[in-house]
Amino acid sequence: MHTIFATYAAHKNDLFSNFLLAHSIRDFAGDLSDAPMKIYVSSNLDVRDEMKRFDGLNVAFATYPYNKKRYRYAFKPAAAAACEMDVKEGNVVWLDRHMMVLSACTDLILNPSKNFAYRPPHLKILGASANEPIGDLWSMIFKIADDDVSKLFPIHTEVDNEKIWSYFSAGHFAFRAEARIMQAWDALFKQLVEHPDMQPFLEDETVRIYLHQIALTAAVLKTQTVETLMPLPALYGYPTHLHNKMTQDNQVPQMDQIHTAFFTKHGNTIPKKHISASLTSWLDEKMKLYKNKI
Repeated sequence: MHTIFATYAAHKNDLFSNFLLAHSIRDFAGDLSDAPMKIYVSSNLDVRDEMKRFDGLNVAFATYPYNKKRYRYAFKPAAAAACEMDVKEGNVVWLDRHMMVLSACTDLILNPSKNFAYRPPHLKILGASANEPIGDLWSMIFKIADDDVSKLFPIHTEVDNEKIWSYFSAGHFAFRAEARIMQAWDALFKQLVEHPDMQPFLEDETVRIYLHQIALTAAVLKTQTVETLMPLPALYGYPTHLHNKMTQDNQVPQMDQIHTAFFTKHGNTIPKKHISASLTSWLDEKMKLYKNKI
């Protein structure tokens, strides 16, 4: 099955992170190192000059609709939906703008029976405890989505190790484009933003911030069965920025062991004592290359 990597740029500064991601795929992704990559850029940005930096990396650019709404991450479902419509069919590996591939990542290739591969969120935050009733927020989400809460199943968050009902990270996943999950995500996000019954919940800034992730979870559970979902191993989507908040047993000794990782846009949150000299050198080289490349 055809596989592509995809990410997005909501701001011009994101192109630096995209550049590191593209090079990390080419250098570290193993059997997927030659897979094409697409970057979905907000339609209000002119990145023609920045695109030149990606010459020779098998990277294509497309756009997603710019959104002025007050929801911080409204661009995530918009970009993913644009990608899905563009790709039409095949395996899409979706990576947040501030991510890198650090070793072979064949687990991101969906087998024929799976449509969505997921990681849990790093922290519980708005996740519903699996030891308690799901609460008013999630009950309302499922009511608006016209879905059954019985589809929820327990998972554990990555950093604080809380047992919660199914809640998927919106930063890193793989999906089968023909399943149209991303269209459902974007449509449900927009529906939740406008729905009158959601307005009391949206007065809470935390809900506004994470509404896109809640909507993704609800869209996946509405359109899929548990049999079409696939959990990704722990070394995918590793949160280097939260490394010191993890229990020692869950901390990765060397970043080179990770398959895919989150980091900040400057790449400076990877703990130095856990990063090899070769990876440090690689990062320094690519950062200089981005600054010098015309």
